[in-house]
Amino acid sequence: MRSWIKAVSAVAVLAGLLVGADRIAVVVAQNEAADKLAGHQGITGKPSVSIGDFPFLTDLIDRKVGSLHISASAMQLSGAGQSFQLNDFVADLKGVQISGDENSATVDSGTGTGKISYQQVQTLLDLDSRMSLGYGGPDQVKVSASMLGQKLATTVKLRTEGNKVLVDSVGDLSGLGALPGVGAAINSAIGTRSFTLQGMPVGLDLDQVTPEPDGLALKFRGSHVRLSNS
Repeated sequence: MRSWIKAVSAVAVLAGLLVGADRIAVVVAQNEAADKLAGHQGITGKPSVSIGDFPFLTDLIDRKVGSLHISASAMQLSGAGQSFQLNDFVADLKGVQISGDENSATVDSGTGTGKISYQQVQTLLDLDSRMSLGYGGPDQVKVSASMLGQKLATTVKLRTEGNKVLVDSVGDLSGLGALPGVGAAINSAIGTRSFTLQGMPVGLDLDQVTPEPDGLALKFRGSHVRLSNS
């Protein structure tokens, strides 16, 4: 009986050591991945990286990670000929195959989210400086402007077409909207606007835009994308 107890205890200790070694390896790998992504793929500074695999050591032998979570407070994207900041970026990547030199990886599939301010959206759409954008309710962006000393307001809906964000429709006008020609002028000034995003985060493509009280939320999606630290 004592021999059996000692054997069980030895196995338990060994299992604990293996689990501990596995977790240490995960922490080291996460930190190394964050270092490699820092300043690349549009990421500003060093991101937070989390590996969801267990046991990790067996996956490490195959150089493939089942799931990878990346978060960064800010990223730099470009659109309409200028750079801008994407805030609160988060990405979940599945099936990450690491290259032999560890300088790149391919990803089976991934999703991500981030947010840009309404002021930035206004600049990207190249709207008149007398206009301002804000949250207009579910699926709507409010447009406020001043004309002839009067306040004017309407809403627009946005849609995506690939990595392009377009004004889908312009709502009813208040204020000066009842005057002849004002509605047509506003529709002409806003209704044809668009901008295309470039330098997409970690190789993902734009999937959806949703107005929220604190900015325009962007959703990303991709498959067979490439991660690189160059």
